[in-house]
Amino acid sequence: MSSSESSRRFHFIREIASGGFGSVYLTKVIHADGFSRLVAVKLLHPRWSENEEIASRMRDEARLLGWLRHKNIVDVMDLTLIDGRCAVIMEYLDAVDVKVVINHCAEIGQRLPLRPALEMCAAVASALDAAYNRPPYAGEKPLRVIHRDIKPSNIMIDDSGVVKVLDFGVARAEFDERESKTQEMAFGSLEYMPPERLFFEPESPASDV
Repeated sequence: MSSSESSRRFHFIREIASGGFGSVYLTKVIHADGFSRLVAVKLLHPRWSENEEIASRMRDEARLLGWLRHKNIVDVMDLTLIDGRCAVIMEYLDAVDVKVVINHCAEIGQRLPLRPALEMCAAVASALDAAYNRPPYAGEKPLRVIHRDIKPSNIMIDDSGVVKVLDFGVARAEFDERESKTQEMAFGSLEYMPPERLFFEPESPASDV
């Protein structure tokens, strides 16, 4: 499948992941000058293309990730429209999510080794600390981002042990451009949801731990 803009073309190679609101594709971006690279494109499902609340959620996620520059947070390169649908262009991670790793260990009757597990937890903690405490630019206030959907399937790890946190689609943050409807939407995974969120109590960075 291919799509194009005036200055670049998107060649969708294969689907990487799919959720209720969109799919992520391994994509080759080909620019007018011939330059190309592999990226991951998160594309809103056609049935949600007219739903402004869902589109605002994706736009907020892209803006947040565009500001959150950290070695353990997935990098967002662009926010655009592809065939009239909201699309977030991200770095392609040649990695697997931690849920896959945990399931594989269970299948072979082993536990995740302690040292790699601790290193992974430290990387995720570093990402969450930066999201909450680091300002997007020097001299500005921190965004105070709370992820609100930390779970094994939202943490990626590659063969060299590099860890990346992704999917900030339900994150809460403090910035003027945030679209108000996104903050009012209640999404997340019930089995990993903190009690304060279940009971509509104030959240804090501890909610991600």
